[in-house]
Amino acid sequence: MQSHMPSESDPRRMDLAASLNLLRTANESFRRFFEHFAGVPVHGTDEEVEAMLQVERTLRAVGRFLNRDLKAAQTDEMREEIGRYRENLLRLHQELSTMQSSAHRSRARLFTREEHLQAAQAWCAATRSTR
Repeated sequence: MQSHMPSESDPRRMDLAASLNLLRTANESFRRFFEHFAGVPVHGTDEEVEAMLQVERTLRAVGRFLNRDLKAAQTDEMREEIGRYRENLLRLHQELSTMQSSAHRSRARLFTREEHLQAAQAWCAATRSTR
């Protein structure tokens, strides 16, 4: 009796390969995000917004994968990649917290500048009215 080994054309093998590729792509996406934005103050640029949207798309894609029956696809390679993904999620949590703090500080500076500009505007208006 011959045992059935999954071949390259076996849908389970292809699904495993696609899942592994998804996790690798997600981990690479996180690596690029951390490389570019980790520890950098938030400025609210289009680049930052697009990077955050990419992170959200990555999280959703992997979330859909994890909602399927993952146990059937468990291999050492898959467990390793899931472990890296978990580490990336923990780091992402830390980075997002740091980015949030930076954004709050930037917002506070902007409010202070706005108050100064309003005071300067009022002073200019008062100066004009006394001439």
